[in-house]
This record gives sequence, C-alpha cells and structure tokens, in this order.
Amino acid sequence: MRYQSSQPKRRFLAGVSCPKCHTLDAVVQVNIITPEPDEYIECTQCGHTEHRPDPDAISAKNHAEDQLTRDAMATGTSGTVKFKT
Repeated sequence: MRYQSSQPKRRFLAGVSCPKCHTLDAVVQVNIITPEPDEYIECTQCGHTEHRPDPDAISAKNHAEDQLTRDAMATGTSGTVKFKT
C-alpha cells in the first residue's frame, strides 16, 4: 500500500502564469487528502487561489455558447465575410 501523508501535496506547474498577477512559473497545484479531498492552484507570489470549475457549470456554459451559435446561424447574423478586391 502506498503511504498517504496528511500534509498537502504541492506540485509546481511549469510554464503556467498566474491569472491575477501574470507571473510565470509561480503557480503550484495543491492536493489535500484529509479531512476532505480538495484540489486548487495557488500563486506563490501574490497568494491568489483558484479552484477547478464544477463540471456541470462547464457543461452549462458550453451548451449556452452552442445555443448562441445556433441562434446566430438561424437569424443569418453570422457567416463568411468576403472582401472585395
């Protein structure tokens, strides 16, 4: 059996910039096992934290964007732009 520490596991994410201060290579992914499993990112420079979005919220947002695209196509407000030369 693999040993599970009660301490949070921190892993640097190479090539990732902070969404708030835009510092490159300052973001760590934090995994907490006890008391409740949790996962988030944290900036080591400005302290900004961000949790992963809920899968249902992502699905609802994608569905809404798809619906906007379908509505635009039905009304003829989108299409190919042709430039005259």
